[in-house]
Amino acid sequence: MFQHAKLDGEWCRLIPAMESFTQEEVLEIRESHNSSSAPETIARTQYTVIEGRLAERSLPPESIGDTWSFDPWDKPWWGLVNNPPHAGLVADFNSYSGGAYRKALDKENDVKAWGGAGESVTFADGMYIVVRQKDGATITAPTVIELRKLYYAA
Repeated sequence: MFQHAKLDGEWCRLIPAMESFTQEEVLEIRESHNSSSAPETIARTQYTVIEGRLAERSLPPESIGDTWSFDPWDKPWWGLVNNPPHAGLVADFNSYSGGAYRKALDKENDVKAWGGAGESVTFADGMYIVVRQKDGATITAPTVIELRKLYYAA
């Protein structure tokens, strides 16, 4: 279990992973710009390591739930952190979880995010591409938002 002096259980905490394709622990951080705000009213940034790379997603405050009001689909997908930090809480978590600090460019498999079932979302020729696990359908779109919309449409 990852341990760090900055983990306080409210503003910075570890939670169990809900997806099988991520590490077992997820680091969740809330950053308040107003010290009088309660933690449950602050948006959350979550970090995990997937396939040896640091990933993140932003969730609304717990008082709202796990999906944004403007997002009619499932939880936000995990996106690749292109330049993971080299110091601090997130860097220590990344290192502990086996995440790399540099991503080797693989033009044939340029992973940018992970789909709802953990599918690699790649980018090629100006399009984001995912092969949906449930039916093997290849879905392409110019943005990840549009890709998510098509992914959940069927």
